[in-house]
Amino acid sequence: MKRAFGVILLLLLPGPLAAQTWNDAPVRELIRRAILLRESPVSDTGLRRHGSRAHGFVTYLIQFGRGFPDPPRLAKADELDVEVYWEAPDQSKQRITAWRDGTFFPSTTGYHRDHLGIITNNFGPLIRIGEGDEVRDAIHPLSVEGLDEYDFALSDTITLRTQKGPIEVLGVQVKPKDLARPLVAGRLYLERRTAALVRFEFTFTPAAYRDTELEDISVVLEQSLWEGRWWLPYRQHIEIRRRSSVFEFPARSIIRGQWEIEEYDFDIGIPAELRNAPEYGGLTAPVPDTVRWKTPLRGAVDAVDPFDRREFDQLKRAAEDLAAKTVLSGIPRTRFGTTGVSDLVRVNRVQGLAFGIGVGRRFDRGFELRGSFGYGLSDHRFTASFLAGLTRGDNQLTMDARRIVRDFGDEPVVSGAVNSLLSQERGIDLGDYILGEEVGVGFRRQLDHRWAVDLAARWERSSSVETRASPISESYRPNPDLGSGSYFLGRMVLSLAARGAVDRGDIKGSLALEGGTGETDYFRASFRSDGIVPVVLGHLRLRTVAGIATSGLPRARSFAIGGRGTLPAERFRGYGGRRVFTAQLEWRLGVPVPQIGLGPFAGTGRRAILAPFVGIGWAGGAIDGLTWGSSNGARPVAGVAIELVQQLIRIEIATVLRGSATIRITADIAPEWWPIL
Repeated sequence: MKRAFGVILLLLLPGPLAAQTWNDAPVRELIRRAILLRESPVSDTGLRRHGSRAHGFVTYLIQFGRGFPDPPRLAKADELDVEVYWEAPDQSKQRITAWRDGTFFPSTTGYHRDHLGIITNNFGPLIRIGEGDEVRDAIHPLSVEGLDEYDFALSDTITLRTQKGPIEVLGVQVKPKDLARPLVAGRLYLERRTAALVRFEFTFTPAAYRDTELEDISVVLEQSLWEGRWWLPYRQHIEIRRRSSVFEFPARSIIRGQWEIEEYDFDIGIPAELRNAPEYGGLTAPVPDTVRWKTPLRGAVDAVDPFDRREFDQLKRAAEDLAAKTVLSGIPRTRFGTTGVSDLVRVNRVQGLAFGIGVGRRFDRGFELRGSFGYGLSDHRFTASFLAGLTRGDNQLTMDARRIVRDFGDEPVVSGAVNSLLSQERGIDLGDYILGEEVGVGFRRQLDHRWAVDLAARWERSSSVETRASPISESYRPNPDLGSGSYFLGRMVLSLAARGAVDRGDIKGSLALEGGTGETDYFRASFRSDGIVPVVLGHLRLRTVAGIATSGLPRARSFAIGGRGTLPAERFRGYGGRRVFTAQLEWRLGVPVPQIGLGPFAGTGRRAILAPFVGIGWAGGAIDGLTWGSSNGARPVAGVAIELVQQLIRIEIATVLRGSATIRITADIAPEWWPIL
């Protein structure tokens, strides 16, 4: 094998852009040279054949939550070795020689065959993805047809450093002339001397998508200089995001391919046995191979970090700027929807059976409108909300108004689906409700890919609501008197999103500061964190909740701890007031379990989590008229948690360590999924 000069460093941080001139003579000439080089690479370079090895990961991820604040969750991962062959003028064959996979969530998915290989010719004049089912015949900007379909402008200059020294590369912005055509928007990086394509990053116009559930597709192709003569594939990333085309719901699936191509050999061509084979051949299913794969799949996936999409976020924003801030998405702009399953239908003791529905519309230049409507059969109360938003880059401005029946807590302590089931069947409602009538403006700034700050100014009026419904069995407890009147308030939240690592350390948290004036004046601060670190055996996870407030704190903004979500085995929301603190430390151990198949691509998993834990809580500053009060010292608990079905189900068995020993067992969906349940 003849090893080429590879890329050592690619500096991709553009400097200040000069005023752009679209389609001037120099840039048109540069594009013509690049097209000519792509159209006739053999005569220009003498390249006749080559073989190479591609190593890559194809990951299937799931992301959820209003605004998608957290990184996606890994559902499935495939690692592949692929032999790649090419011969002039433009013949290519690929053969999968090694393939392993693993599931991390019960999901069913299959891939188009071209998702399991690389792009060998920069797509040619027409771009196809998903074997033509996802994108078909989008015109490449470096094609003869592309000259008439796109506008071009020189932007930044990038230094590409190889083992022979630096090479200057010109950045060229590409925007479609007609957004109703199947085209792309993005940026080309062309080697200054030869106009060879070095890097191509782009996304598509809505007309290019053939599947209405395609939210968007983003592609980054990089080439390296081999043998000092030929620019050939070196690194490729592709991300395919999907959402429901009919119903607006805060959940999406993501297919991400991450490839590196190396070991070029320019003395071999397509093997005889592959000449009549499909373009993407070889293995048709994963095959265990403990000799080839030295690193466990979980660790190998972590090393490529499929959760970090900063590159794609920047690409998407730049492309929409080029397209006059047009929404570059394949899904419909107007859809009915909701922010969670429980917003559609739920059961609680103050509304009984309640229904809701929403509708949203996205506009160009980052504008959106959303509204919702709901009704409770037991309290005969209408609820409604309206939101107008504007998103520009890392900034988001919102104005909203709502009339809503909601739990008073900052964070849920049970999934909405489980709470509805417990409420209806057993009369156990793990919510304490207020009627909130609220108007406000908010501003969110994404500081980087993990840190964000939210600012809000609001008028809020909270009123008490009574228990009105009856369960099938047992009886409901009374709803506490939480109505606190009207307040003008300001709020700031500094949040750190999780990195999304599989087996590495990770942490997320938030700090919220709030001040209000109305019936009283108050100041309130709260802090939450959830961190995990690997140890010699398993992982340690520490979760904390802390809150403190002044004496004027209204009842609707008080703190409460105990039971699910804070102190397992203690009385639910038995303690609270103006000051609280809880911490829970668990030792998470992976243990083997039998797997139950859930279809050809899914299963319950061969690994469960066994997590012994200890916790402690404290509360003070009791507020008159509430059912929770001072803890009179620390309240320790201990127990063990079991997470099953790819960590989707969490069962906790716990006991108190102060007072009469009581063992309580709770089961729920994992807390990470509560925002959409």
